[in-house]
Amino acid sequence: MKITAVTATPLGSPLQEQLRWGAMAVGVKGGIVVQVETDEGVTGIGEAGFSAEYFPTVGPIINNQLGPMICGTDPLDIAALWQRMLDATHMWGRRGIETYALSGIDIALWDLLGKVSGQPVYRLLGAAKQRVRAYFAPSLKPVEEIVAEATAAVGSGYTALKLRVDGDLDKAVHLVGSVRDAVGDRADLMVDANMSYDRRGALNLARELESLKVSWLEEPILSRSVTQYVDDHSWLADRVGIALAGGESLLTRYEYIDLLRRRTFDILQPDCTSVGGISEAKRVADMASTWNLTCVPHIACSSGTGVALAAGLHMILACQNAPLIEVDAYGGPGWDGLLVDPLVVKDGYVEVQDRPGLGVELAPDAHVRFRVDK
Repeated sequence: MKITAVTATPLGSPLQEQLRWGAMAVGVKGGIVVQVETDEGVTGIGEAGFSAEYFPTVGPIINNQLGPMICGTDPLDIAALWQRMLDATHMWGRRGIETYALSGIDIALWDLLGKVSGQPVYRLLGAAKQRVRAYFAPSLKPVEEIVAEATAAVGSGYTALKLRVDGDLDKAVHLVGSVRDAVGDRADLMVDANMSYDRRGALNLARELESLKVSWLEEPILSRSVTQYVDDHSWLADRVGIALAGGESLLTRYEYIDLLRRRTFDILQPDCTSVGGISEAKRVADMASTWNLTCVPHIACSSGTGVALAAGLHMILACQNAPLIEVDAYGGPGWDGLLVDPLVVKDGYVEVQDRPGLGVELAPDAHVRFRVDK
């Protein structure tokens, strides 16, 4: 079997109202879908990066550089192809959008391997479980709207919620307190501050959230380098009792070394679509387990194709130390016809669809109906 083509396409659907995810706002729900085709007619699908917005930079790397480089090779040699693609970026990045591109191809290769072998990806990785508890993650909105969404989510079976907050301490505490009052002890609460605070502001926020029984606070401190990211969050970890989570923007396992050595975070959050694919996310999760740390992979809510969710699910199901999955609160094209049979949350859990590969397929007309001009 040989790879005959690797293509990336921005697929999505426009939103009537922008969704805010911390510093990022999106008007299109979707992602960069990657397809790896073979001479035996089997095609693997993946997703690269957090959003279709990145296609002008990530897409050409896949379509014009990394993709053509692996055409003619055996797609089942995933580890060798991963290293070959990483090595090819040595002179022009290795820790940026090229890793997004590598990630999308890697996910598609795992999907292809599953299809060829007749096994779901999580079994190929070493199955640990068949379902995982989901958490509902609403976007930044007025407090009353978030309270209504959170209450409805708990009523539908969710037992965990992650709230976004900005750099206004009083507003953040009001939001979290309002949701806690509305849902009581029926749900665990987590808070994502999206690097909105300096060190002292993050310290004040963390202490307020402890009294509201928040399970974790996600990367609250603005950081411009990995060194600053590790140092400042380690400083915070030494001063509060609340668990800290982070790592969603780190690329490849090598950027996690100091973070692990310093025990900066209690929960690591690699993203399959950016850290280096399923291959590298699993390596990060295994590294975390050696330090007795939890791994809850980031799954970008600015995306919504459903392919990234499937990739994250299969990786999580192969990890004993991964107890939760992030679920986009607002669906997207994957649930509007882009995918034939997308994943769903049932009674607060996402359960694997025990089909070969990732278990999701693009609809025959997906490229026509959902193509985004970028």
